[in-house]
Amino acid sequence: MELKSYDVLSVKQMKFTNLDLNDTFFDSLKEDYPGFSSWFTKKNEEKAFVVKYDKAIQAFLYMKIEDKDEDYSIFDTKLKPAKRLKVGTFKITKNGFYLGERFFRIILEHALINKVEEIYVTIFPKREEQKKLISFMEDFGFTLCTFNKDTNEKVFVRKMNTILCDEPSLNNYPYVDRNKDRKYYLLSIDALYHTKLIPDSIIREENPDEFTSDITAANAVQKIYIGNYRISPQPGDIIIYYRTKPAGDNRSARYATTITGFGIVSNTHRNIASFNEVEKIVSKRTVLTEEEIKQKLLKSRYGVNILKFYDLYSFKKRPIRHFLLENEILNDNDYPTKQITEKEFDLILKEARFDKEKIFI
Repeated sequence: MELKSYDVLSVKQMKFTNLDLNDTFFDSLKEDYPGFSSWFTKKNEEKAFVVKYDKAIQAFLYMKIEDKDEDYSIFDTKLKPAKRLKVGTFKITKNGFYLGERFFRIILEHALINKVEEIYVTIFPKREEQKKLISFMEDFGFTLCTFNKDTNEKVFVRKMNTILCDEPSLNNYPYVDRNKDRKYYLLSIDALYHTKLIPDSIIREENPDEFTSDITAANAVQKIYIGNYRISPQPGDIIIYYRTKPAGDNRSARYATTITGFGIVSNTHRNIASFNEVEKIVSKRTVLTEEEIKQKLLKSRYGVNILKFYDLYSFKKRPIRHFLLENEILNDNDYPTKQITEKEFDLILKEARFDKEKIFI
């Protein structure tokens, strides 16, 4: 199975042999699965994704690929032959619930990387942490499909390469309906907040250790942008991240400003003048402090605009402002938060070496 490494948010690949099976984190798994300890020991050199906080494990995810010859007779209703990603062992502690969206993103990214047709998870609905994971599954398009005849675990399945419902919805994540009409916008994001908000778009000059899993907003797939932007995006429109030149960078903005990725708008709120109302809308999904939000409100006569969007993809090759100017996507007098055409968006994708058909289906 091909695995992806993550530079940020404390998510690390770790071999089973380097984990302590006696850690209390694994107690509930031993209780639910009598053979867990021997299974764990046999895995030895295989890898799982782990998050530790103050040396304590908060999250653990092990996945494997199953081919079309896999035997599913143990299920009440057998799954049809297909290449699948099995979420073999998955637990997040109560204290780590905010990591849920982050880990489902990791699961879906690995389904894409390994080109599977479906993902499935077997899970007991006993404990609070298990019920919370089921809730996340349903948010991300997993549906109850069958039961394990021996253990009575529920089996949830998520189909890949399909649009499951109307946009925008986490049910479709990370896919975009290519047949739907939509608009495209550059969104200028201050370098000070960019990577806290969209950690997978970290740039080489930044230190990954500064972006850890205790930044709640960073873990969320749905992001919140608060500002006084003059564009009017609607749910389903595409937002392209324009990371501004950071303070202290001596390079020209033409070379220090980058396009780092894109997302899909999920909701918008305009002219929100009350701090309490802003707080209700953004919950814990903003990287701004309470004081920073209040300062924005004080500076704005009509209140702030709030943009919610699902973070879809971070480019490996990052187009820079020079490219935008050379291709007349921007001119020198443009404010970089602006509407662009689909053709211009496609030019950006080409420069970023991103295959649009990967998620636009």
